[in-house]
Amino acid sequence: MTTVFISYRRNDTSANAGRLSDWLKRQFGADNVFLDTEKIAPGETFPRVLEERLAASDVLLAVIGPRWASISDAAGNRRIADPKDFVALEVATGLRRGSRVIPVLVGGAPMPSADQLPPALQGLEKLQATAIDDSRFPQDFDNLVDAIVGRARGFARRELDRLQRGVRVLKASSLIAPVIAILLLFAAWMQAFDAFLLDTRVASYSMWLGERFVAPPESSVMLIAIDEDSEKRLGRKYGRAPEWRMDHARMIDRLAAAGVAAVAFDLYIEGENESERAADAAIADAIRRANQKGVRVIIGIRAAPGQVPRLLPALIDAGATPGSLCIGSRLGYAFNVPLAVSPDARGRRALRADNPALGLAAAFPGRAETIDEERREVSVRAGNDTRFAAFSVLDSAGSPSAECPTLGAGSVIATLLLRLSPGGFWREPQRRVSYAQVLDPASSLSPEVLRGKIALIGVTLGEAGDSHRVMRGWKREQIFGVELHADTITNLERRVAVRPLGPTAQWLFMLALAAAGAAMSFVLFDRAVLYRRLALGLALVAYTGAGVVLYVAFGILLNVLYDVAAFAAAYTLLRHLQKKALAQPIEEVSP
Repeated sequence: MTTVFISYRRNDTSANAGRLSDWLKRQFGADNVFLDTEKIAPGETFPRVLEERLAASDVLLAVIGPRWASISDAAGNRRIADPKDFVALEVATGLRRGSRVIPVLVGGAPMPSADQLPPALQGLEKLQATAIDDSRFPQDFDNLVDAIVGRARGFARRELDRLQRGVRVLKASSLIAPVIAILLLFAAWMQAFDAFLLDTRVASYSMWLGERFVAPPESSVMLIAIDEDSEKRLGRKYGRAPEWRMDHARMIDRLAAAGVAAVAFDLYIEGENESERAADAAIADAIRRANQKGVRVIIGIRAAPGQVPRLLPALIDAGATPGSLCIGSRLGYAFNVPLAVSPDARGRRALRADNPALGLAAAFPGRAETIDEERREVSVRAGNDTRFAAFSVLDSAGSPSAECPTLGAGSVIATLLLRLSPGGFWREPQRRVSYAQVLDPASSLSPEVLRGKIALIGVTLGEAGDSHRVMRGWKREQIFGVELHADTITNLERRVAVRPLGPTAQWLFMLALAAAGAAMSFVLFDRAVLYRRLALGLALVAYTGAGVVLYVAFGILLNVLYDVAAFAAAYTLLRHLQKKALAQPIEEVSP
């Protein structure tokens, strides 16, 4: 390996020599570059050390600045002409020994002429010099390396050397990437960005982008909409009235006769008055008749005080299954559904499951039994058959929820992050029919349209208030709660559960991105601004592509803000340290 001796005048070129020394150490290794302030121990004799180091060096670099030959001592005498001047002594010793001496011109300095040099330095002016300009330092440094090794390196060799320099500095900074990953994992655990709604907003757009590459789902759901057409054909506004409850009883009979697998009401029937008693009895009778035909009936609930569903006892006695109507919106495109809750404290693998969501009760017949945190599954048992519903995350309810009373304080919640169907999916004729159309005996609706389906009944009236705003890219769209329940059933049937990475996987992923950011800071350090921006843009595109693949293929939702922050923090910090190290002057000590 080539060894290099750097000669410089502190009062003239200390900063240039320091920067040059750092880059040469990356190129040839720290042990192969000699800079007097770093390698001379206290008590050693400079001339002796100088002779030894020159004897061990292949090349002497004479760093020449604008004042190299003209700088004077206190008496006004030029220091270069003083036989005891260490700079003159270094260069003269190199010339006398026949060492390869390369003048390195910095700061726009010209090559000294023969009449500026003392006798011991005559001949220096005839040597081929290399100029280094701060504005094009990386290119000039490559030319200097060519001069040191005595040959022009090809493009491949230059790029390999650049990579080697980066690796050497990366090894010296090897603790930065893990520290950044740990700090950002803690920030993610604390949901730091969510304080400004950034985390869920970015997650929302990530999910929307991933959905662009997902084919429309197949579903067993037939949405039966209480819409404007139903109000018009039935001749009354929708609301709490005995007539509508009687219609619900007729609806159950009609659907059971058509051979549906289940009837699910995105409606709640909590109490009754004297005028509704006959209608509620009719619903209970219809539920019994449906159960005799093997058709399950699920009715929504809004609350479950003491884990007891708030549903008419007569309907429960008739065989109705209660299902929680809770659906939450995180922000924009991201919706979550509490599939089941547990009163048990976390820490056990299997927690008791209560209050299943309407979508879970509709998709899987039976009783929700346990929540498995390790496998992220809710088990549903029907006789000897057990099925498993995948969920996304296990949350905790710190206090009672006004929006969703079924989530009691202290409950552990198995939450499903919904993968939404495309815009307008549940409004297509093959997936949605009017409530009044199904009730009409003279309707042309074929029973085959309903056979084997999960009939999901809900309100799609704007004034009903059960609607949610969705941001699909830059467009806003209003969707109804019943459409979200339909998506819940579809997700469960397809075992689609959008999941974030676990803590260990998340830390490793951020560590890899921090390491990538650090590596790119060295590879791109001396590149042109346009080149750096292009490379960083391509890195962002590559990360986005990986995120889309993970989301579409495995349902994994990357923690985009924290991942990008890990990459950017490592890139920015190490680039700053690199600039600082290369620009830092050496301590001014006059020889």
